[in-house]
Amino acid sequence: MGEFDDIIPEYVTESRELLESIESGLLRLEEGGAQDETVHTVFRAIHSIKGGAGFVGLTKIERLAHKMEDLLNLIRNHDLEPSQAITDSLLQSLDVLNSLFERIGEHEDIDIEGPMRALAAALDSGVDTGVRQQVQAKGAPQPQTGLPAFEVSEYTLNNKFKQGNMFLLTLDMAKLEERGLTPIQLVNEMLSMGEILDSRLDLPQVGDAATYEVAQVRFQVLYATVLDSDLMTAALHLEPEECRAVSAQDFGLGQAAPSAPPAPELQTPARPAPRPQPLAQTPAAPPTAPAATPAPAAPSAPRAVAPAALAAPEPQSRAGEYLTFSMGAESYGVDILQVQEIIGMPRLTRLPRAPEHMLGVMNLRGMVVPVLDMRLKLHLDGNENGEAVVVVLRVGDKIMGAVVDSVRDVVQLDEERIQTPPDFAGGLRRDYLRGLCHLDDQMIILLELDRLLAQEALSNAV
Repeated sequence: MGEFDDIIPEYVTESRELLESIESGLLRLEEGGAQDETVHTVFRAIHSIKGGAGFVGLTKIERLAHKMEDLLNLIRNHDLEPSQAITDSLLQSLDVLNSLFERIGEHEDIDIEGPMRALAAALDSGVDTGVRQQVQAKGAPQPQTGLPAFEVSEYTLNNKFKQGNMFLLTLDMAKLEERGLTPIQLVNEMLSMGEILDSRLDLPQVGDAATYEVAQVRFQVLYATVLDSDLMTAALHLEPEECRAVSAQDFGLGQAAPSAPPAPELQTPARPAPRPQPLAQTPAAPPTAPAATPAPAAPSAPRAVAPAALAAPEPQSRAGEYLTFSMGAESYGVDILQVQEIIGMPRLTRLPRAPEHMLGVMNLRGMVVPVLDMRLKLHLDGNENGEAVVVVLRVGDKIMGAVVDSVRDVVQLDEERIQTPPDFAGGLRRDYLRGLCHLDDQMIILLELDRLLAQEALSNAV
């Protein structure tokens, strides 16, 4: 299709490396020794191939990769066990996918229906009825929305609306070329910050389709991300009119979209029990983390806050276990029930026009998670020694990473030992503190994360 012929070789070159990582990951999965990280790596590689294929018009590659992605998504969410039949269907599909890339010029002549049927049969036999119905049900947009004819499973849509925001991106290739972006570069940028759920080519209404140039084509993309519209449009060099928020109601799912939550009130809310997430794995602690990883156990019920506590001018201190960490000479503590895991400093993708304390986003086992610098958030001096770890936190029902100097220990604090915080003269507001506690001749500052990180949780967290 005109200039698309110039883009396809670049896409094929990038995809060959991804195909190799998919093969090694699926072989480990077949042997039964694959960890969750392997599954997420394979999923992201397949997702990249699917996203790129949609942008260069390779529909058979896109269809097959999309079906493989659906199966891997179930595995990474622990809704499907990778049985021999499952891995056989994935490996069979990979063989056909390799053939499609090897014979890219004649890929339309290659039959993909066999592996598509094998993937469908593996799914039907491996998941329970409720999940299977969600996967098989297509969440087509409601006619009155004017959205393109996207077809994404209700299973995927429900998960993505719970995790973040969804947008319709209308990408004019002529404008993107003016901004110095190629389609492949754009795809890679998008995949670093979210997931391309589906895409549609919007071709000109006149002329010969065989001679269309890339600059004449518009792409309409259904895109899921944890970022809000301002950060995303800045990162992808888009105009506001090229990015439209999409809600669950647009797909007839009847669930409110999380992109426009109400303004937070400075109250201590009753914290819900942690909901199951792909993130809830046994964490690999970094060298500076304690040997016993403080992954919280799900409580049997939310801990309610008495109405009197909500009306009080300062937060009510509560006893329990706290993860303590250091920033400079000071020690801080957060409720262990809000700690998801501890990881080493990851590779971050920085975002333009983000607040100074927002360092960027990281890929945490297939999920894009925002990361903030806790020092800068608390108006402290920057970390000069360069050593840091990330505490993955749950604030309300959102997930984010907080960079701290080092993790110290998990401590049990009795209520009578927790003192009401005094009025601080510095930049740390009193309502951001749960209390203070002396332990082993050291003062621990207990943070009230639901207040301190309320704005970040409402805008950019998973």
